[in-house]
Amino acid sequence: MPAPDAFKFLRYALGIITMSLGILIFAGVLLQEPVPAQIRYTFGTVLVLLGLYRLLTTKMRTSRSRDV
Repeated sequence: MPAPDAFKFLRYALGIITMSLGILIFAGVLLQEPVPAQIRYTFGTVLVLLGLYRLLTTKMRTSRSRDV
């Protein structure tokens, strides 16, 4: 059984944190008053998509390394 890869856990954690921040910004919990709603929605959406991309690439990278 291979040892757990610390970088794999870090990549998953960063993906989850990025998505969570995007959801919180999109919902208006973060960046409420001084930022217009359209910018907040755009920034939140970009962070959610970036977090999703991080999670998917990490998943593909780990499954590809298992196949080799």
